[in-house]
Amino acid sequence: MISEMLDKGGFNTLIFDDTYAKICLIASIISELQSKDNNDKHHKIFYLDFDAAFTAYARAGLIPATKIEKIDEHFYQSESNTLKIFLPSQDIFGVITADIIKSINECSIVIFDSINSFYNLFYDRLVPNQNNGNIGSLNQLLYFVLMIILKHTSENNIPFLVTSMIRYRGKERVTSNRLLSMKSSFNFYVKIKNLEDLSITVLRHPKLDHENFIIKDGVLNWT
Repeated sequence: MISEMLDKGGFNTLIFDDTYAKICLIASIISELQSKDNNDKHHKIFYLDFDAAFTAYARAGLIPATKIEKIDEHFYQSESNTLKIFLPSQDIFGVITADIIKSINECSIVIFDSINSFYNLFYDRLVPNQNNGNIGSLNQLLYFVLMIILKHTSENNIPFLVTSMIRYRGKERVTSNRLLSMKSSFNFYVKIKNLEDLSITVLRHPKLDHENFIIKDGVLNWT
């Protein structure tokens, strides 16, 4: 089970170039965690969904056993109240982050999806007039947010999963790959194989050598 491989002391970085493959793998991880004993005090899943793709699939009923309801413009949750999805905007992002940290002791995982969409969200405000020389302020904000969440997840023995697209060509001028590569304990790449399976390549893990493995029938199918 991929959820059992997640490290609880550093970043777990999911690298992808196919957004649907990423969604399928995250759905698999969430399903694994939800199937565990909910009597554990760490049972809630906090999902920062910057691109809203996972939320869209879940709202459309395309993710099995994941029915969510809208609480407000920035917040959805599952019927069981175990999955909490936050849709950040520039104005409310700080409040969302504070709420997650405040309730971190109830959590089984924090998912930050994705680095690239985070850049898109804040780019126009922090890098005015397309001045690449100001990209440092955006990188500093990202670094601060990631590290403060990591501080609280590691102190509470909770995995922190961050996603990052590797073939991204947009507003992001300086990627966070260097930060993630330095701080990640578990670094892995996902792609779809044979239209039905998920292929996982382990790039770094504290206990495993580099290896590949397959999640059979891991691709969501709604036909």
